[in-house]
Amino acid sequence: MSSNASFQSEINPEMIQNKGFILLDNLFKENGWHLCENKMNKICYTKFGYETDIFDIQILEKEIQVSIPMRNSPYQYVTNFTDYFQACEYLEARFKDFNFENSI
Repeated sequence: MSSNASFQSEINPEMIQNKGFILLDNLFKENGWHLCENKMNKICYTKFGYETDIFDIQILEKEIQVSIPMRNSPYQYVTNFTDYFQACEYLEARFKDFNFENSI
């Protein structure tokens, strides 16, 4: 890691480490969600007051595992993708569904 990247991390600890998900990071933060885990291989979002609702992303060796909350349930739905684009598209759609459903 370059010293500049290290310096940026110290200034803004909420800056997402894995830049492959930066657009999703903006979407989550614009809607009141925050990072609860911020590593290159694991990203996790939750919302204050709804800490059991978790969107979790794990970057594994050969796949990206995505876990999303299920409305009115203590369970998570887990699925896998082979690339960042598919994972991002899926997460964006499910995040919008989840937020819309919770606002009804």
